[in-house]
Order: sequence, then structure tokens, then C-alpha cells
Amino acid sequence: MSESSPAPNTTRRPNVIVILADDMGYGDLSAYGNDLVQTAHIDSIGRDGVTFTAGYSSAPLCSPSRAGLVTGRYQQRFGFEQQVSSGAFPERREARLEDGSLAPLQGEAEFLRRGVPLTEKNIGELFKAAGYTTGVVGKWHLGHGPHFLPQNRGFDHSVVFHGNTSLQFTRIDDPEMVSLKVDFHDEGKDIAWTREGLNQIRVNGEIVDVDQYLMFYFRDRALDFIDQHRHEPFMLYFPMNSPVPPLQVPRVYFERLRDRIANINLRGYNAMLLAQDDVIGALLERLKLHGLDRDTLVVFVSDNGSAASRPGNNGPYSGGKYTTYEGGIRMPFMMKWPGHIPAGLVYDQPVSTLDILPTAAAACGVSTDAAQTLDGVDLLPYLTNQTNGAPHDVLYWKLAGYCAVRKGRWKLYLEPKHGVARLFDLDTDPAEKADLVTAEPAIFAELKALFEQWDQSLPPRAWTNISPVFKK
Repeated sequence: MSESSPAPNTTRRPNVIVILADDMGYGDLSAYGNDLVQTAHIDSIGRDGVTFTAGYSSAPLCSPSRAGLVTGRYQQRFGFEQQVSSGAFPERREARLEDGSLAPLQGEAEFLRRGVPLTEKNIGELFKAAGYTTGVVGKWHLGHGPHFLPQNRGFDHSVVFHGNTSLQFTRIDDPEMVSLKVDFHDEGKDIAWTREGLNQIRVNGEIVDVDQYLMFYFRDRALDFIDQHRHEPFMLYFPMNSPVPPLQVPRVYFERLRDRIANINLRGYNAMLLAQDDVIGALLERLKLHGLDRDTLVVFVSDNGSAASRPGNNGPYSGGKYTTYEGGIRMPFMMKWPGHIPAGLVYDQPVSTLDILPTAAAACGVSTDAAQTLDGVDLLPYLTNQTNGAPHDVLYWKLAGYCAVRKGRWKLYLEPKHGVARLFDLDTDPAEKADLVTAEPAIFAELKALFEQWDQSLPPRAWTNISPVFKK
């Protein structure tokens, strides 16, 4: 434990910590209805600040949703509609377009061109330009090429793996660990179980060997960052590698749930939630130790919902990861900044991960003038009743064949290639069971026109995903 050493300058600009869970469903936290485990530390962020009940990610898939979060812009505006890769490293197999033809570039070259383009400014670049010390710890997944990597895109300190998933521990026969395979991500080619080494963890670009439970390794590196920069304003982006499979968790967490959860996979998943909660608790405690808890804006959110093939809980919503039903895009989302955001606030208006950058920038006096026009908004005036109404009149989603638009209580779900269009009243039908296209033709026409106008304003996507999920 680091010795307590409160920051001497009480007028300093606030710090920012953005914590991003990986594939955590809306109902996975006890604050959002999970009665199998108590996620007390994560829940405390909402208890000490605001809990959003209609918090959305910008995509139901991790790579594009992260691109939207770090830029504050719909990622489709710069062609980042799909994954940069579906493995830990650039794939070296042939890439094919949807019509079956070969992509213009092949193998590693194809994947080295994928990422957030230099025309976009991310949260690290904007905060660094404003004098903040910036760090990222965890899962990057925003591009493999040199000009896409965090150490070259505004982050002073980076401890990351580049791809979409990771082993938590390589010695899967260790008696102190429990390792479970739960879905196709654990059985196919180039997935976590078949990779050599522990995911090529890179510290400021240099590969390091890690012989520690990876989630705890990332915890320790995040704590180091806080300790080292406690006397200066900092921005830490902490995209965690949990609770996404493979399900690997210290046995002590697994055994705590033996008498509570009989199903092995469900027990392993919830044990990972407990481990993740302890990691976040350690960060919150370290802020208190240094007297920084009231001077730090802390955000917690997931990148997308849990996949249907996994034990995660998207309830009470339908669908999950990959789809634009609510289960794929509505997230556990909390934010605290003591003395500025009212404690215990429950906020029901739709908000988005696109709002994180502009909200943090406004809180810290960081200019976004160097960025392209943001789609996200500063939420602080809405949370403090300085501004009435909803932060967003309309929100949009588009991921390959899955699309959606929400305006107020109304949501239009679309699969344009298959001619699917379903209209839902989310106030009365949050599970999206009753299609109202026929009953509400005027609303259907309005939302469809809004989506088409937005869609037509976008450039072509910059690459085609080769994941089997999107072959249709």
C-alpha cells in the first residue's frame, strides 16, 4: 500500500478516470438488479454520484464503441464501423469483402491500416495538449499500426494489449485458478486459449512478460499511475479486460459462490464480477488515500452488452452484443464528481458514451477546439438542473446489418438488408416485444427518415469486417 500523500495544491484541475468494462451486461451489477453478487465498489460510483438508467454505448461491439468513446464522435463519421481485428494480433489470413471477393489489402497490411485516423483527436491527445498527464491501462483495440497506438496518440503512459481479448492467466492448470470455456470465442482459430505468451502486453510499446493474473496486473499498473502522478492533474483511461471470456478467475472468488450459484459457468462469470469489483475498489481507495477522491471525476461504463452465448445478464432487455436491441447497447453507466454531481442522482434521459469526452473536458477546462465537431454533449448542466430537457434529441446506431434510432420514448430497430423495421415504445415496452410500425405509421416514418438522413451523411466504412458474425 502506498503511503498517503495528499496533493498540496487544492486549486488544481480535477483528475479524470474513465473505467470501461468489456462486454458487461446491463443487469450484471447489483445496482442494476443482479441479486447473485454484490458489486459494492462499482455501485458506490452511482451512490456517490449519478446512475444512468438509459445510458448507451455507441455500438454493440467493442472496437467501434471504443472509437466513439475516445473521440466523442459517432465512429461511423470516420469510417470506423466495425472491428479493427477479431484476434489479439493482426490476422494473417485472407480478408474478403461481403460479396466474397478479396479485400484490396491482404493479411497484416490490411489490419495495419485500420484504426482511428489522424484527423480525429482522442481523449488522450486533447488532455495531453491541455497539460494533463495521460495514461491508458488495459485493452486498446483501436488499431495495430504504429500511428494508431496509444504511445503515439496522446498517452504519456500505456500498458495495453492491442487486440480484442486476452487470457487472464497462462497456467490454466494452476490449482489456485479456475478456467472455463463458455462460447465460440473460446473454441475457434486465433482465440485466447491458443495464443502463445500472455497476450503480448506492451508497456509504452515494449513487450513485457507478465506472470500475474492479468486483471490484477492492470490494477497494479493503474495504481502506480495514480501514485506517481498524484501531485499533478491526470487523466487515466482504464479499459478493463473483464468480464469478457475466457472466464478465468482466482479460485477464492469462485469458491465464495459455491453455495450460491450451482451452474459452473454462471458462477465463474459472477466470480469475475467480484474480482473486477475489487479492482475498482482498489482504485477508489487509492484516490481516498491521496486525498483525491473529491477532486476526481470517475466514470464507469461498459463497451457493449453481453453476448447471448455467455452467462452475462442483459436483463430486462432483449438482444445482446452484436445487435442494436437494447441488450446490446444499453449499458450500466455511472459517474461521480463529489461536490459537483449530486450524490444518489438517478437520471432517466438517454445519454451516451459519446458524452464522456465532452463532459470530462468541460469539467477540467480542456479545450476540444482541435477536435472535429463532437456528437457527445457535456452532461454536467443536465445533471445539476442548469439546463432543462434531454441531452440528446436523437441517438443513432449502425453496425453492419444492425441499425437503430431513438427519439424520446420511441426506438426504431432496423436490419435494412433484410427489410426488417420494428418500432418500439420503450416507456411501456423496454424489452422490445410489441412492434408498433402498423399502429404508429407517422412515428415510424419520422424515425426512418431521421435515420436515412443521418446514414446518408456518413462516409463509406473504411474496412469490411471478416468476422463470421457479419458474413450476411
